[in-house]
Amino acid sequence: MRILYDLTRSDKPTAVALGFFDGLHRGHKVVLGDAVACKPLGLLPTAFTFSRTPKPGDRNMQLLTFERKVKLLEETGIELLYVIDFETIRNKTPKQFVDEVLFGVFNAKRVFCGFNYRFGVRGSGDTSDLMKLCAERNIYATVCAPVTVGGKLASSTQIRKLLKNGDVREANRLLGYEFEISGKSVEGNRIGSSMETPTINLQIPHELVLPKFGVYASRVSFDGLSFAGVTNIGVKPTIGDYNAPNCETWMPNYHGGDLYGKHVSVRLLGFIREEKRFESIKELERAIKRDGQLALQMMGEYEH
Repeated sequence: MRILYDLTRSDKPTAVALGFFDGLHRGHKVVLGDAVACKPLGLLPTAFTFSRTPKPGDRNMQLLTFERKVKLLEETGIELLYVIDFETIRNKTPKQFVDEVLFGVFNAKRVFCGFNYRFGVRGSGDTSDLMKLCAERNIYATVCAPVTVGGKLASSTQIRKLLKNGDVREANRLLGYEFEISGKSVEGNRIGSSMETPTINLQIPHELVLPKFGVYASRVSFDGLSFAGVTNIGVKPTIGDYNAPNCETWMPNYHGGDLYGKHVSVRLLGFIREEKRFESIKELERAIKRDGQLALQMMGEYEH
């Protein structure tokens, strides 16, 4: 997949999926899939997104990192990705956006968007405006219908709400993949090692939604290997005064060396219990080991 970070004109006619795609959930994938389906028509499957959210206060709002977004976009079959700074186009009217960007830059012949898509200065254009303006320029525009899973709307707002309530199973159903925290494993306080439950510590990327504080069953991946994990999202109240939320994971079936400096992926599978302060380290150790059995059981459920 080719990625452009500026408004370089496409030398090929395109089918463009429009959206910030802040979750790449099941609804987004319909929009992207419709663009990819135009490839047999001689149109280059293209997606247009922003390098950061156009909404203010975007900290702890994203459902995936930019790196994972790019990977998932490529997996959908998108071949050209425009990642543009929102400031570049924020003052364009809906007409200017269609003329100068869709027609002038993307060389679009077909465009696809979600039912709630807005564009142009201060979001002044809606899907009706898009269809009208595109039709006047011989661009075929399609507004994709809402996608529901089990009666719930697949939307980023809904998924964020589920994660903040700890309902990661339902969030994953709407996403179509497992919510992930990943990065380089960093050294912790080694309390886990002293309890015979050595852990992986990951810093939570600032842009990601913070799930409800608590203990989760997880899938841990590194070096092509995968293990069941017990992941604590929170501030570890039993062992110290931690102000910044942390992602700490113990793998009950892993017996190798430490993983400091390795890139590790932790994907949340299900909520086990609330984060709580234990009266002693020994009590904490017993709780973690009980959690480990539940995590192994949940991992087994996901595999079948």
